[in-house]
Amino acid sequence: MIDPTKPDGKRMTRSQALLLAAPLAAAPLGTSAPTVISRKRATHFSPWIWAPWLAVFCVALGYLARGWFPLGSNSIDMKDPAKLAELADKATPLKPGPWGMLESVPFYIEPPEEYLPVKAVEESSRQWKFTGYNAAMLADLFNSADLDSIQKADLLDESKWTITGNGISLTPSDPLVLSLAPHSRKVIYGALALFPDNSVSQNRSYFPADKFDEYFSKSGLPSDTVALVKRLSFPHGKLLFFCDAPLVLSKLDSYPDKLRLMKVLTRKSTLLLRLHVTPETDINALTDYWAKGKWGKDIRPMLEALVDIPGGQRMGVGRFFPPHARDALFTFPYPSLNPDDAKKDCHYTALNFFNDTPDNRFLDVNNVKQTLTTDYYPVMSDWRYGDILELVRPNGEAIHSCVFIADNIVYTKNSAQPMEPCMLMTIPDLIDTFSSLIPETETLKIIGYRSKGD
Repeated sequence: MIDPTKPDGKRMTRSQALLLAAPLAAAPLGTSAPTVISRKRATHFSPWIWAPWLAVFCVALGYLARGWFPLGSNSIDMKDPAKLAELADKATPLKPGPWGMLESVPFYIEPPEEYLPVKAVEESSRQWKFTGYNAAMLADLFNSADLDSIQKADLLDESKWTITGNGISLTPSDPLVLSLAPHSRKVIYGALALFPDNSVSQNRSYFPADKFDEYFSKSGLPSDTVALVKRLSFPHGKLLFFCDAPLVLSKLDSYPDKLRLMKVLTRKSTLLLRLHVTPETDINALTDYWAKGKWGKDIRPMLEALVDIPGGQRMGVGRFFPPHARDALFTFPYPSLNPDDAKKDCHYTALNFFNDTPDNRFLDVNNVKQTLTTDYYPVMSDWRYGDILELVRPNGEAIHSCVFIADNIVYTKNSAQPMEPCMLMTIPDLIDTFSSLIPETETLKIIGYRSKGD
């Protein structure tokens, strides 16, 4: 066989073949390449000639690899159950206490779509009804709202008013409503909100002012719609109020967008709460804290089982709740035509937390007050699981009741409406929420009550 690599056409010897192949095999391992012998001339190859090109190649390969095999949580194979455990969540440790090692995970919950009254809200009356007002009172209100000359002339035009013995009403134009500054809107809407038959009062939504963008970040709404909602909002304490849902809904062309808006306007910020049990956990102390009534018998076996797991394990504290309260957590009650169901508010929910069958006596707020007086006693600090907490105005009026769980977490139902689930909240967030019902000059305080049977 003739070897074409030999100038004379003769077959290479074994030693000549190895000499020719050696540089190709050895170059990646050594710091320099052997000399290649040629009949014409000797040529020396240095690996440093290729260094810049090798660097460029590595960088390019890195970018490609990043696309093929992304880092962080995105690299988890979401179809591999074993890998899902590697996903990090947003758990925040709570302060240690007799409740054990707890961590909370924030999330938003929205009502079922069939609960969202899109059409009813869009078609609700936009009339402003100032019950009990006369012309002088209404003029004083508008003069205090820092309106510009055009807005003031429009709103003070009595030909656009409907005056009755019950007060004054008017229907502002869309351009006027859109033109109001936040302070003007706050003054006028604050007066309208005092009367339940106003659309402003019926369609009031609120968001934490520092979390507005977070609330709308995954809403799917067009950016100009989100910007419009923000422009029509006004501050109250740490919250932003929004009362112009009918106007914004009327400007959306697609029903899916209308539905998206209603979902984000009715979403609630809540928490998952998990207990971390390890082999070092004091089971006696945990059982003493969480075991209440006849349900205590099931808590110790569960805790003892978790302690035996190497490294410990986490479980939701909802497992410690009585069955009725546990089943109601994060759920929305069915709308009902029964008048009593419309009274199942925060007080009813809190006083029935440990009852197998809810006690309908607590539909009457007077019975709530009487029960707290006769069957409970005030606790000034160091609240425990199951204590009743009341948010109280400076005049002594209780505007909300909830159940203390641990650290700064409560179990609460913030209204009797079907769109309001039972959920977990932090006490600061709860206070911010109910501060929306009182003047900004007032401050809510908390009074705790403990059952005399504990």
